[in-house]
Amino acid sequence: MSERNAIRTYLKSLSRYLAPLSDEEANEVVREIESHIFDVIDSQEMAGQTADITQILARLGPPRELAEQYVSHLRTGTPPPEGFGAIASVRKGLSKMFYYGLAVFGFGIGLALFALAFVNLLVPNGVAIWSSADGNSVVIGLMQHPITSEQPDSLRGFWISPVALIMGYLILLTTHKVLGFIRQTKSEPRYV
Repeated sequence: MSERNAIRTYLKSLSRYLAPLSDEEANEVVREIESHIFDVIDSQEMAGQTADITQILARLGPPRELAEQYVSHLRTGTPPPEGFGAIASVRKGLSKMFYYGLAVFGFGIGLALFALAFVNLLVPNGVAIWSSADGNSVVIGLMQHPITSEQPDSLRGFWISPVALIMGYLILLTTHKVLGFIRQTKSEPRYV
């Protein structure tokens, strides 16, 4: 039997045993297992090894047992089969939303600090830091009339530019590293 036929037969058998689930849930389980199988094949081939489909399928266990574990997981909330994450479309959507939200927030703050540093260089004393609401919040922004504005509780000066550049760089670097770590953990095959 060819490798593709062995995988197809395994997935077809798994699908039959997932009958207690809705079609959508069963299809999602089959897609996850299929994706997992091909991830393992790809990782073995990238490592210079020959992928042994029989061994990969044997590690997954008999289709009936794997299906029973998934049915139990989705019906009663028991832990998913060992080596596999929970199947939840909502979780996938939330993780994507978190990833892109973190990217927008981190890169946005970093770039805003860079812009603030350059504006302070172009308009001396145009950027100030002051507290409002009786010291409960700190505001960083542009002064409406930088030359004539006399606010004793505001901090102004050239020192804001290098501090903003350093803080912006650190925020951009941290955001880049965290997003890289998230991408790396998502792309590494974690199974079998």
